[in-house]
Amino acid sequence: MRFLASTDEEAAELKANVDRTEYKAKAMKAACFRMLEGTVADREAESLGNGAVQEAYEGHFKAIRDYQAVANKRALQVLIVEVWRSLQANRRVGNV
Repeated sequence: MRFLASTDEEAAELKANVDRTEYKAKAMKAACFRMLEGTVADREAESLGNGAVQEAYEGHFKAIRDYQAVANKRALQVLIVEVWRSLQANRRVGNV
């Protein structure tokens, strides 16, 4: 429970960072797309191949990884609490 309480703000900040980096990567891709010429498919491919766009997406994927690491630890702690609660309920009933 302490871990969950102590990581509330961190998890929220990491989730906000995921959203922020996604917005940034999409905005950079769109800006690059607008500056290019050719068919839509060609412009799409070239914009995704742009170095700055790739860096932005790498930042986004790192943000996802960081958030998921904390989210997974929090989910494990929730599971541990639920197992403990179930065991306590069974003991009160006399099943364990």
